[in-house]
Amino acid sequence: MKTNTEHTNWKGNTGGTPWMQRSLVRLFGVLDVRILYAVMALVVPFYMLFVPKGYLAQYRFFRQCFGFGPLKSFRYVYLNHYAFGKVILDRFAVYGGQKFLFKIDGEALYLQKLAQPDGFVQVSSHIGNSEIAGYLLPFSGKKIHALVFGGETETVMSNRAKAFAGNQVCMVPVMPDMSHIFTLNNALQQGDIVSMPGDRLFGSTKGLPCTFMGRQAQLPVGPFIMALQRNVSLVTLYVMKEKAYRYHVYVNEIALPLQADNLTKRQQLAYMAQQFASGMEQMVKKYPTQWFNYFDFWNQ
Repeated sequence: MKTNTEHTNWKGNTGGTPWMQRSLVRLFGVLDVRILYAVMALVVPFYMLFVPKGYLAQYRFFRQCFGFGPLKSFRYVYLNHYAFGKVILDRFAVYGGQKFLFKIDGEALYLQKLAQPDGFVQVSSHIGNSEIAGYLLPFSGKKIHALVFGGETETVMSNRAKAFAGNQVCMVPVMPDMSHIFTLNNALQQGDIVSMPGDRLFGSTKGLPCTFMGRQAQLPVGPFIMALQRNVSLVTLYVMKEKAYRYHVYVNEIALPLQADNLTKRQQLAYMAQQFASGMEQMVKKYPTQWFNYFDFWNQ
């Protein structure tokens, strides 16, 4: 499986023809996911050979941010692509009815947020496999409204909708007229959860400066300004793969400093964005092969 990308921006979709995707779903009805992991391990080198642009950003990342030499960087690029292939296969395994185990750090915090009448913003990133949490983690008492971007095949979208629907998650597609913003605001007003990615500008000119892996970067304003304007909690969720059928979930809250009233709104937004960037950095350092970034993140 692959994701189509451009160097200057991210426009990802799950690769493969609809027939291939439907076949995967059927296969996972009878096959252990580890069998296809073995196949994926053999496919990745050919993908890297024939689609070299897909891994250049990752190669530079390991060279510049981790200080790896050329050979070690190429090895980690391979491991990154292999990890990405596995999380994609895991999503299709869920479509085929397979289950995964989750260990949750911060479960008490999350349960507390679920029990409160107020809604909250859940900010995710392209680290690990946050999508699988929407399929399998229990969100009793609140519905999740997940912002999604177009471009996926009908097979993926229909299976996503089916898996999400069984777990109180509904997809909110990005609309050209920005009407999705009203949908998300209404969800928070009703005490539900809004889930948004916090590491992609998607062509927007509005960004919040931050430091990530020792370099200046830009994060989207969206999730931070929505939490600030609605005066609701901002929760981060990372779902990291550790074994074939096991994930480790990390839940944290991004809160403003005690004297936040002395800061301007822009300063408060910048503080929240930097806290998110620092959390991403900790997670990337802990799981260096699970940041699925295939474009020039720092120059977006």
